Amino acid sequence: MEDLLVVDADVHVPEHHPDIAEKVAGKMEMPYSHLLDPNKGTGGYGFPSTGGHSEVPDTLSVFGGRDDITSNVTDTEAYIEEPLREGFGVDYPIINMQPMWDVYPDTEQIVQQMPAANDVLVEEFMDASDDYFGLIAVQTRDPEAAAAEIDRLGDHDQLVGVFIHPGGQERGLGESRYDPIWAAAEDNDLPVVFHTTATGHMWDMAGIYRSMSIMPESHALSHPWAMMWVVTSLIANAVPEKFPGLEFVILESGIGWVPYMMSRLNREYSTWRSQIPLLEKMPEEYIRDQFYFSTQPLGEFNKRGHMADMIDILGADSIMFSTDHPHFDFDNPESIRGFFSHLSEEDQRKVFSGNAIDVFDLPV
Repeated sequence: MEDLLVVDADVHVPEHHPDIAEKVAGKMEMPYSHLLDPNKGTGGYGFPSTGGHSEVPDTLSVFGGRDDITSNVTDTEAYIEEPLREGFGVDYPIINMQPMWDVYPDTEQIVQQMPAANDVLVEEFMDASDDYFGLIAVQTRDPEAAAAEIDRLGDHDQLVGVFIHPGGQERGLGESRYDPIWAAAEDNDLPVVFHTTATGHMWDMAGIYRSMSIMPESHALSHPWAMMWVVTSLIANAVPEKFPGLEFVILESGIGWVPYMMSRLNREYSTWRSQIPLLEKMPEEYIRDQFYFSTQPLGEFNKRGHMADMIDILGADSIMFSTDHPHFDFDNPESIRGFFSHLSEEDQRKVFSGNAIDVFDLPV
């Protein structure tokens, strides 16, 4: 990858990892600091726990314990430099905490945890290297508090976007109750980034999730389903029209579902236009103008050329590269690059760095 600048739009630091949770807990008040502190037996998830299962050695490793790569999560040389930058050829990682705050029952806890976690991200990662960039994580249950957090950190040179975990919200993210978040992001010239988890949709589609019997069912559907709901809610409630200076980045759901949703939303808009009076353009135009989609997991067809067709339909202007480091299903940029080899050199640069540099306004 020496001939190509690479920006990785999706690098994870697990907020629940004991080393991170302990630091976040140290910035919070009782009783929440006690619940979050892994030294108090909670596992760093924010609610009481009786500890690991006796039949599984070092159960903590399942949650990013000290026997795997995430054991070195606060050691940026071991966690980021060696495996990601030297190993994969990533020049600039964009790091997120991937918190699931909106599924927690206590609003006061997540309002406290939000600035604590963001401060830890700055202290442990942004301060470690000028080549690292991060996302301001916000909860959505208290939009005014989220907007205040965006304003608090919006002028930090290395915090380049706002991060939201879709899952657990009472209503669709396009509804007007969340407008303070979009306004603050737009005022601070920051894109909004969405990233769910493998079980993120279970809070919103509990009946379907309960009917699933094996992990491939959940993992195949959870990310694209959650993002279909995000995009649909934002478009249907005219958020891109109300906030024309705002851009949206969708992480870790691949790109295959996007062309379908563009055509589907176009059809629905044509059918129910009177119910979406604020839209001035077809949904596809908003998606192409203000939305970006990360590559991982890119997906696989039996015929390799079909992926090239999918990339061409969506367009290089709308795609950002991501690895999903350090998760098991990460994408290596050297391998992924082959799927984009039919593109011009200019379009390859857009996918692997140019779009991210423009959207996140990276000073590189």
